[in-house]
Amino acid sequence: MRTTDGEEAIHPFRSIEELLSAAKPILRTAAKSPEPIWFSIQTVDFDALEDSF
Repeated sequence: MRTTDGEEAIHPFRSIEELLSAAKPILRTAAKSPEPIWFSIQTVDFDALEDSF
């Protein structure tokens, strides 16, 4: 997600509910598609993230 000034947001969702609300339409579309959808959930090392900012 991008902020109003065009920058990438570090924390684009304020809550898990916002994240799930944003994901629902994507998942519904994927479920109706005849094509396979590949995705993965990856861990994030927050300590490394803090060092880069």
